[in-house]
Amino acid sequence: MDPGETEIFIAILLASGTIGTIIICFVFIIARNHKKFLELQRTQLMAEITSLEFERKRIVCDLHDELGPLLAVVKFQMTNLETTLKHDIELIGKATCNLDGILERIRGICNYMMPDVITRNGLFTAVNNFIQELGSRASTEIIFSGQPTPVSRQVELHIYRMIQEMANNALKHSGASRLQIDISTDHDKLILQVVDNGKGFDTDSVINNSTGLGIKNIFGRTRMLNGDMYLTSEPGTGTAYKIEIPIRCNEVQNTIDDCR
Repeated sequence: MDPGETEIFIAILLASGTIGTIIICFVFIIARNHKKFLELQRTQLMAEITSLEFERKRIVCDLHDELGPLLAVVKFQMTNLETTLKHDIELIGKATCNLDGILERIRGICNYMMPDVITRNGLFTAVNNFIQELGSRASTEIIFSGQPTPVSRQVELHIYRMIQEMANNALKHSGASRLQIDISTDHDKLILQVVDNGKGFDTDSVINNSTGLGIKNIFGRTRMLNGDMYLTSEPGTGTAYKIEIPIRCNEVQNTIDDCR
């Protein structure tokens, strides 16, 4: 190789090395920025979910600690009214029954929004209670199969919220006649599957264009639990959610537990 060719060869090597270094740096910067973007997105989702839990707690406190006792006092005052008129007695009886219904509904709303049964009895019992309440107000056949879960109450609360969201979506939007909810474990994973036979939807369109927090919250909670979510649906074919959550290496924000 003559000196001229040697210089050209060295120049090519230097240029290749420079270009390779630039490409590596470029890829590194992209990867780092993508990681920062994902972390920012995760932080935003966590903030939205945490804010939602605090708002639920505030509403429950208002209903349980203020409106509930006030209605109880009104009921007491009405039942102690003195009258001998038959018409007035009938009105008082009807009003008292209506107040009982309102108080019962307030207790149901409070339990729906902040289910203490999870703390007392765990996710399995909480989901059973939720399905019974939901089934009493819907014509959809709801089938639940599962077992007590080997995860913390924090994780159970997230799973319960996801089940609430998916079940309500199925009943409100899908027109499904059958809804199947299953909780199981497979080695080191907890697996949640929710399947309906409704009208289905275009997943890409809903995920990319939806302005609501429904599916976004499900995705967000799944990510907070270091899990994976698989959503399958097409128009006319029903909808199937499958969520896999690692059992032993979960990191959940304490702020969610503080909301309870």
